[in-house]
Amino acid sequence: MKRNLQLNQNDWAPYAHFDPERLYTRNLIATDDASYTLLLLCWNPACESKIHDHPCDGCWLQVLQGQVNECRYEEHDGTLSCTADETFVEGQVAFINDSIGLHKVANPSQNTPAVSLHLYAPPFQECRVWVEDESDTRAAGNQDSWSVKTSSCSSYYSEYGVVK
Repeated sequence: MKRNLQLNQNDWAPYAHFDPERLYTRNLIATDDASYTLLLLCWNPACESKIHDHPCDGCWLQVLQGQVNECRYEEHDGTLSCTADETFVEGQVAFINDSIGLHKVANPSQNTPAVSLHLYAPPFQECRVWVEDESDTRAAGNQDSWSVKTSSCSSYYSEYGVVK
C-alpha cells in the first residue's frame, strides 16, 4: 500500500524561501551527510530545472503546493528523447533514479508558485546536467544534441530555515 507523507503548510512553511531572481530555490531541511538529504524546493511560476541525473540511489519527490511537471528522458548517442511527461498535484509522489532515466522538473503554472519536498538517499555533491548544444546543426531528423556538464548540487538558498 502506497502512503504519502501527510504534511500541512505549518510543517514546511519555515523552510519555504523563494527568490524571484531564481528559477527555483533549494532549501535544506535536514541531512546527516551520509544517508540522506531532505530539501524543500520552491518553484517560481513557469520555471524549470535543467535535465539532470541523480548519482544516488534515488530521489523521492512529493508536491506540497501547486503542481510539478516531470519530463523523463533517455539518452542515445548524444540525443535525448522524452519517454514520459507527467504532472503531479498536491500530495502526489514521484521517484527517479538513474536506472529509470534523466529528468527535468518544472512548475507548469504561469502564475502560481509550487513547492515540492525532495528526499535524496544518499546525499550527493554533484550531478550531471544536459545543456542543448546549439553549435551542432544536425539536420537529419531534426534531433537536438546535448552536451553534458557537471553541476554542483550542494549549494542551498537556505539551510535549516535560515536564508544564507
